[in-house]
Amino acid sequence: MSTPVLEARDVSMVFGGLKALKNVSLQLEEGKILGLIGPNGAGKTTFFNCLTGLYTPTTGSVLLKGTTLPGDPAKVTTAGVARTFQNIRLFPSMTVLENVLVGRHVRMKQGPLASLFHGPAYRKGENAAKERSRELLEFVGLSGLEDELARNLPYGDQRRLEIARALATDPAVLLLDEPTAGMNPQETEAARQLIFAIRETGVSVVVIEHDIKFIFGLCDQVSVLVQGELLVEGTPDVVRGDPRVVEAYLGKPPDEVEAEVASVVEEQQHRGAQEGQA
Repeated sequence: MSTPVLEARDVSMVFGGLKALKNVSLQLEEGKILGLIGPNGAGKTTFFNCLTGLYTPTTGSVLLKGTTLPGDPAKVTTAGVARTFQNIRLFPSMTVLENVLVGRHVRMKQGPLASLFHGPAYRKGENAAKERSRELLEFVGLSGLEDELARNLPYGDQRRLEIARALATDPAVLLLDEPTAGMNPQETEAARQLIFAIRETGVSVVVIEHDIKFIFGLCDQVSVLVQGELLVEGTPDVVRGDPRVVEAYLGKPPDEVEAEVASVVEEQQHRGAQEGQA
């Protein structure tokens, strides 16, 4: 078997007497989208924080392409893991382009002297960073807005900008924490298509999301956390058919869940037919 691009091995996280995570393991295969779901307080964001070095697990380890990641967010980002946050964390008084450049500077190699004197190497690096940042803004659908202040963007565009900034670090793995929270159906569908496009660039993705319809229509694999423990993992078909998931997370009868999933399949088939006619 090939080495997973991202792997968590028996990760536990204890805060005082509270065990927020209990021996959680996860494997993300290269080129895949993995969904992480569970009720509020299940430990999803805590797990993301462990994956990205914001928290150092009490026990267990996190590996990127077989190498243990350091417990330092900056070093984790440099290694190739980027993330967005449940609550958008942009620099509101900076422009759209400047926000993406913040992420891009992780990959700039100018030394302190070049940066201090703004020599040719510095200018060359800055120009390349701006060019790449503009490419990413176009990729996420924000071209033409580079001089706009981040705080003036509509909510959905702020989400896209945060994704562009994360992609500017050239990650192997992108972690998205509730990327469709607060979005209308049209924005949610646009987010789904963007995540598919991100995968096509070779970036593997992990998504936390409460919208089960969105997750089942997006992900190759789904893992369910309940009270800090991994309850079940597998394909969307396996997860949606597990009665423990229905009881612990979905809170609704299995036939209602099946109806939601069926609607996703029907939408996908209809969309495929339209694309085929086009």
